[in-house]
Amino acid sequence: MKTIKKIKTAILSIAIGVASSTTVYAQDHDNSKAPHGGKVEEAGAYHIEASIKDGKVHFYLLDGKAKSMANKGVTGSVVLQFADGTTKTVQLMAMGEDAFMIDDAKATTYTNAIVTFKVAGKTATAKFKNRGETKPHDHKEGESHHH
Repeated sequence: MKTIKKIKTAILSIAIGVASSTTVYAQDHDNSKAPHGGKVEEAGAYHIEASIKDGKVHFYLLDGKAKSMANKGVTGSVVLQFADGTTKTVQLMAMGEDAFMIDDAKATTYTNAIVTFKVAGKTATAKFKNRGETKPHDHKEGESHHH
């Protein structure tokens, strides 16, 4: 009986270790591969990139090698979660050849965005945390740092 309990404990420990390392990996992507300068998350066989530029939220569906894919025949939606606890589901609008955009003034203030694309009968989903658009700021006299 003690042997079975030890085996169960060992299996549970391994499962927790694998889950922990997977979570860390998911949050520590190499975003230097982001073709549009945004944040990239894995989405099954695909990747999804999110960026906030000029007061607009943009999403891009990327292939398995993080290369931009055409938006023709692709549909998408996003569930926006806000700091006040409200949520809003928005359909993504195709822009140009590879971009999708949210046409909503409040969109840039999201806390979390859960993006879902449907492409070739498959679904790709990723979650993004909003860290806000990078804005210039003033330094006090004698103070400086690099971004």
